[in-house]
Amino acid sequence: MDGLQQLYYLHGIGYDYTKYDGEYVVFDEITRKRAIACCGIDTSDDNCINALNFELDVAPWMQMLEEVTLACSKEGKFILRVPESHRHNVASVNVPECDLHLNVDLAHCVEVGNYQYNNETYIALEVTLGNLPIGYFQMEVACSLGSFCTELWSTPEQCYNPYSKPGTAKSLGLSLQLYTLKSNRNYGIGDFTDLKTLIRQFANLGGDFVLLNPLHMLFPDQPEKASPYSPSHRCLINPLYIALDDLEGIISKACWERFLAEPSLIVGIDFEGEYLDYISTSHTKYQLFEKLYETWCLDASNDVEFHSFVADRKHELGELPLSQFDWFLQWLAYSQLAACQKLTKDLGMLIGLVNDLAVGCTQEGLEYQTYQSSFTEGANVGAPPDPWAEGGQNWGLPAPNPLKLKENKFKYFKSLVRANMRSVGALRIDHVMALRRLWWCFLEQGKELGCYVYYPFEQLLAILKIESHLNCCVVIGEDLGVVPPEVTHSLDESAIFGNTLFYFEKNHDGAFKSSEQLRASALTMVANHDVPPFHGWWLGKDIDIKLAYGILQKDQSKQLIRERAMEKQRLLDWLRNHGIEEVILESASEVIYQSVMEILAGCPSQLVAIQLDDLDQQHVPVNIPGTNTEYPNWRRKLNHELTEIFAQQQDFIKLLNEIRKK
Repeated sequence: MDGLQQLYYLHGIGYDYTKYDGEYVVFDEITRKRAIACCGIDTSDDNCINALNFELDVAPWMQMLEEVTLACSKEGKFILRVPESHRHNVASVNVPECDLHLNVDLAHCVEVGNYQYNNETYIALEVTLGNLPIGYFQMEVACSLGSFCTELWSTPEQCYNPYSKPGTAKSLGLSLQLYTLKSNRNYGIGDFTDLKTLIRQFANLGGDFVLLNPLHMLFPDQPEKASPYSPSHRCLINPLYIALDDLEGIISKACWERFLAEPSLIVGIDFEGEYLDYISTSHTKYQLFEKLYETWCLDASNDVEFHSFVADRKHELGELPLSQFDWFLQWLAYSQLAACQKLTKDLGMLIGLVNDLAVGCTQEGLEYQTYQSSFTEGANVGAPPDPWAEGGQNWGLPAPNPLKLKENKFKYFKSLVRANMRSVGALRIDHVMALRRLWWCFLEQGKELGCYVYYPFEQLLAILKIESHLNCCVVIGEDLGVVPPEVTHSLDESAIFGNTLFYFEKNHDGAFKSSEQLRASALTMVANHDVPPFHGWWLGKDIDIKLAYGILQKDQSKQLIRERAMEKQRLLDWLRNHGIEEVILESASEVIYQSVMEILAGCPSQLVAIQLDDLDQQHVPVNIPGTNTEYPNWRRKLNHELTEIFAQQQDFIKLLNEIRKK
């Protein structure tokens, strides 16, 4: 293997992959060279290439320990490396935080690997410390070679999983886009008070969890950048979700009373319309935020909780270019989110809130600016060609550099996971395959190219396992699309739930899978934000909308209508195979939908979610993938307020919960 080919491998630049249609694809040299160039590597400099190969391949064997050392918490096993000539040394191991101090005779340790360089053989030895608490600990190992320090990651075999307890019933949840909630008090955008209303209603009907859209910080100065999956910073919350009428328990009573006296608090409260007007809503709410902040500043010096919050976040995230006003809004947002999660537990929900972590951040955002050194230059993440996008997808999000993620003991990834597990009962990770590999998109001489690049999977997975236990947080991995077998296997072994969409669960002949074939360790849903709500799908409204907006041509729409007719017949066949004979093509979409959900409620999946859009009998999609300005993505609101929806659907929800608990 020549130097550049070796560097591709060591840097994670993919060699090949199998397309969705079974075609075997090998990435050409131009593509691979461009990918590694995006990491700042000069592929024409042999000295640079040789030095990097040494650093990545040889140097780790010449150190007893690297900056991070993984150990299984159950037995405390970890690997250290020594020259074979030092095989009979005794090493002292000290982990002060665990009150662990012992001497290890290396001669008695099992050899699990070796490497030869310059006539010296280096061996990897397995050291056993015994049972360890879960977490990150400073460890020092000393012997005749010297003293070496490392961060020991004591990693459980699996993520936190309350469903592993015998007798735990299967759960029913509700998925929603928080901003779509309508009420006569929320300034046009669903907020945390609306979320409390939903939690009370759903918990009283037996619900166990509420799956939210990503709540990430967007762009206050550019409110039209509305996609929760293209955020500015994933460790911060969008302040527009703050409920302005539920602050008394956070700020002082005196501050609350002064703010209530503000006459503009009730101005512009009635924002109607099918679509959310981000400019108007943002303008109104930020004016009120500023008045609230001015009021709070009159005695803010005494607010210990605020200053403690800021200190904690700065310790976790580093110094961010945020003003005290910005931090004030983050404090309010996180406090209200925590109150929502507390309410779920008080009402007996097993999980409560499920947060959603987007796969990336935008280049113009705060997260990229803060961690710019961890990203590539010129590569975006996306997806290879698939049946829904034959040309592949470029999501316009900068690609992380797999080697740079390791810096500072993976501080960047740790901060993402911790911030998004805070004050929730579960974390859904969008495009969980990114733990293992990401599809990079980049230009070479004006032509868009792409390939897979691999990431430090073992370490990223270890962080998820550790943090899930430290935060008592279930982990769900959105694994739709082309998933490498090793990812599927590792997610299963790690008790990370998958994510199943009924629309896509089909056998090789195109028929929908039997409900009994659906995965047990998964969150099963009919649809999500990237596909039409059920009623719109059944009536073909998504096709009509694409035609009206010029996304489809007339002949394309006719073909899709024919295909949809076949899909609907397959769905009726599926219902009949499950004993439901009375539904026909002319049946109301509500009847069809409820029949589908009753069957799915009895499937093996530990988690099943109803989509609030479907309870609302929504026809219009909240997002059409592949569009930007053509369609008003992330703006469509619900048809009805929550009280109306739950009043109409309470018997149906109760029935689904009864089926789930059987």
